[in-house]
Amino acid sequence: MIRTALSLSLAAGLALSAAVPASASVDPKAQRAPAQTVMICAEDSATRASFEREYGQRPVFVSAQDLLAARDAGERWEAPRCMTQREYARFERISEQRAEVRR
Repeated sequence: MIRTALSLSLAAGLALSAAVPASASVDPKAQRAPAQTVMICAEDSATRASFEREYGQRPVFVSAQDLLAARDAGERWEAPRCMTQREYARFERISEQRAEVRR
């Protein structure tokens, strides 16, 4: 089942919310949801079916490196992407390391 969602913000990098993508944080200038929404998803058939019902397509899983590269390149996508719990933990570690380097 799809459990948690996160959305990349312009400055901070992450904003967590429960159950659905963080579409509530709409950019007032563009009047649209953030360009990159990533959900922490399980890799089972129930999650795939739920995702397909909600978004009309199969989930696309990204790694921590994929997400960082997409953010750095300003990549945009319409439907949320999925990330495993393990990759999300990896993403958090890499993000923390990058933040420490910038200090």
